[in-house]
Amino acid sequence: MKGILRAFFGLLIVISVSTSVFAQKGLKLGIVALPQTTWMLNKTDMDVPQDQFKYKTTFGMAVGPSFGYHFGDGIGLKVNFIYSAEGQKFTNFNSEGTLVNHTRRLDYMKIPLFVSINSGTEIHKVVFAADLGFQVNFLMRARSFNDDQSYTPDEILYNPNVRDYPSSYKQYSLFNYGPVGSIGADIKLAYNIMGNVRLRGDYTLGDVENKDSAYKLYTNGIPDDVRIYNETRPITSNLTGGLMFGITYTFTAY
Repeated sequence: MKGILRAFFGLLIVISVSTSVFAQKGLKLGIVALPQTTWMLNKTDMDVPQDQFKYKTTFGMAVGPSFGYHFGDGIGLKVNFIYSAEGQKFTNFNSEGTLVNHTRRLDYMKIPLFVSINSGTEIHKVVFAADLGFQVNFLMRARSFNDDQSYTPDEILYNPNVRDYPSSYKQYSLFNYGPVGSIGADIKLAYNIMGNVRLRGDYTLGDVENKDSAYKLYTNGIPDDVRIYNETRPITSNLTGGLMFGITYTFTAY
């Protein structure tokens, strides 16, 4: 009888310890990686017939650390610092009628702040999880290139009548913001370690193009400011989406 009681209480202790081990309340540290598709959406570009201007599927990659705190097994706050390579590929015809492939590459540091929810992690190996939040984006680098053999944007720099032509970096906004969200599953891997698999997407609300970027064009010695973008051009918004993979360690709070 005493042996049975010892076994019973021993089992209770194991269950109690296991529950504490896998509880997800506390500080969370992790890292995420996100293969993604990226789009720079502009109404004028989208309205152009596709035989003249055509968007091409563009891929990028995002990666960075994650920090959070869960107040319980169901809800918490989280912030990421993500370096995101994105942009847009497209094709159009040059003045000679030759099809040209263009690439815009924009690299951002994204800082999203999330409210995180899940379906509870104390006893389940796989749980539903979702993040909903808002993020700010800081432009780190911008490049533009194409395979046009008849003309390249750099040629305008050698025009003696042109001064202060803005770099690709200055042709885009240095700061932007917008909503961000993800939905998927957290998978218990080991002691307080969770694997994360989410569908993630974000969208910018402001204009990613710097419509004020301009150069000086001299005519008979008189300078005139010429803007890079047409004054009637609508805003351009970044849209990214992909499958995010991550791993998170929880420093359990008792």
